[in-house]
Amino acid sequence: MIEYNEILINCIDDYDKILDNIDQNFSDNIYFCKAIDEMKERIGKKCARILIEFPYYDSEYLSSYYIYYIKKFKNAGKECCRLHFFNKDNKYCGYLTLRPTKHYFNFSKSFLNPELLLESPAYLICERFKSHIYGKKYYIEAFPWMNQQRDFSMCGHIAAWSILKYYENSFSLTGGKNLSIGEIVEHLSEQANRKLPSTGLNLQQISSIFKAYNFTPIIIKREEGKEDEFFREVLAYIESGIPVLAASNTKEHVFSIIGHGKIKNRNDIEDNKEFIMHAEYIDELYISDDNYLPYRKIECKREAKTEADITISDIDFAVIPLYNRIHLEYRALYERVKSYIETNNLNVKSGIIVRIYLLSSNKLKEKVLQNTEINPKLQDILLRLEMPKYVWCVDLSTKSEYTKNKVSARIIADSTASAGDTSPWLLVHDDTSIKFYDKEEWKMLKEKIEPYQFNGDNLKGYLS
Repeated sequence: MIEYNEILINCIDDYDKILDNIDQNFSDNIYFCKAIDEMKERIGKKCARILIEFPYYDSEYLSSYYIYYIKKFKNAGKECCRLHFFNKDNKYCGYLTLRPTKHYFNFSKSFLNPELLLESPAYLICERFKSHIYGKKYYIEAFPWMNQQRDFSMCGHIAAWSILKYYENSFSLTGGKNLSIGEIVEHLSEQANRKLPSTGLNLQQISSIFKAYNFTPIIIKREEGKEDEFFREVLAYIESGIPVLAASNTKEHVFSIIGHGKIKNRNDIEDNKEFIMHAEYIDELYISDDNYLPYRKIECKREAKTEADITISDIDFAVIPLYNRIHLEYRALYERVKSYIETNNLNVKSGIIVRIYLLSSNKLKEKVLQNTEINPKLQDILLRLEMPKYVWCVDLSTKSEYTKNKVSARIIADSTASAGDTSPWLLVHDDTSIKFYDKEEWKMLKEKIEPYQFNGDNLKGYLS
């Protein structure tokens, strides 16, 4: 029979009661005591009660059990345990799954609502997942998370798994395959070393995981002295709703970047620039790291104080799992946009703020249709314009417009264009005209366009 035990969190020390209410297989793990300390610090009194469910048969752990742990002389056990979290309003905030392995941190597949862990506003890549408790269905907004298993899965496996698990639930881009950590490990191409026990993955192996699930990953490298360019590129993909896998040679670690912090209202940026990138208003990224509970903040400056022991300067490579029909990469597009603005093709002022991100054409048209501020002629053209499945959006705003989340000029670019295409544009408008590509020719309409609110809305805001 499944048992349910409830713990009320009236004070921080009530988290210690978890040890008295779970099976000895879990409480004997010395790393779990450290995890309880992290719950006290990160979750604290944002949780009002914890419901402990035992036994629970976790599909992720079982996928590794039948491939690997069943072959061990000592029985590792199949029964897992779940800790369900509820806030003071009795809202379900997700769960952590404990697996019976004892040699390391032992959290398996878990989903926690960011509001349970955040201390400051964040914009994150999250999706809705479901959980069943005592016959009742609950939903959680979260990004998938779990600990590595050391001998079976390492940080590279987990970072790739978390990204694919997100996509499996949100866009079904995994081709309908049965995604599990066991399958990821089992189908890895072998290099010089054996797959199990695992000693970690290189970037080529990580890329091969994404390729197996119909992605075409690109690997970008941070170059010394060009951290700002690297950050802008990573941020553009994050704002496109694409989780980024980050690798640090110095830290010997891999994790997922899944969002950014508050957009700062700052006056310390020079106005004499031709244009200012949106990234200059953001100082923080949020990561999902298997060594800690999710949604940790990292700073974009090495000297800044941070809750994580890593900054953007510690990241050496980033792997971007792109949809296989997105051919035009950010770097090539940025150069095209830069040239287009600097050669005065747009009627915009110096110091214009530029934000670049990918958006599905369906979502773009939904946003345009719902927009009551947009010029009707521009709205009609955007709704009827033929587009690929994904487009690059380039939003341009003055500083005053930017603070109001408004744009006065926009560029829509073809994501399937080649890197060498000098004019990948589908539509361009400023405050005086609209130019658009229709039936293999450019058309232009003179039209006064007032600034209008627009947000691609690939990320979800929390505590904002």
